[in-house]
Amino acid sequence: MSVYRYDIQQNTPEWVVAKLGKFSASGAADLLMKNTNEGYKNLIKRIVEERITGEPIEGRWGGNKFTERGHDLEPVAIERFELSTFTKVNRVGLVEMNEWVCCSPDGLVGEDGLIQVKNPIFSTQYDYLFNADGNLAEMTIPPSNYNKQMQFELMVTERKYNIFYSVHPKLSEIKIKLYRDESLIKEIQDKLAIAINEVQKRIEQIRSN
Repeated sequence: MSVYRYDIQQNTPEWVVAKLGKFSASGAADLLMKNTNEGYKNLIKRIVEERITGEPIEGRWGGNKFTERGHDLEPVAIERFELSTFTKVNRVGLVEMNEWVCCSPDGLVGEDGLIQVKNPIFSTQYDYLFNADGNLAEMTIPPSNYNKQMQFELMVTERKYNIFYSVHPKLSEIKIKLYRDESLIKEIQDKLAIAINEVQKRIEQIRSN
């Protein structure tokens, strides 16, 4: 059973340490790449390094202006969601599936839901709202990388749905309720087993050298 960590806050030193050497939802797209892809190889290397050195790579560099913007605006977006839906969003620092796997949802919705909050720049939200023909079109599924991340979160938290909520103050909001995709979750689980085995093998090779 997954463990919900309410004793820590996201984006704090304690949170970074708690994620040390774990596969997390933010790396789901890299995890699902082919094993020969640079994204996947860099993910494996990061997990190996963190487990060998005991030092979190995530805390080594600061975020860029876009991640900082997202962190700053996330509470405002969540308040907007709560007011428009009459739904309370609760916060959790981290959810741990096991010693290898975790995620940090933006919020918990009721007993069965999550929320994934995005505060994109104008041009990104614009692209979400208009199709290739330049017509307004209702987005029905989140962008591919976010879909994988959100399904990873559903796997870890054992919840039923995840809401993609994208907000820009000058444009219409986007709200998509994404339910569990058991086939994709199975793919994530299978790839995790392969990746964890690869990490263990690399660590054994390094330590026996």
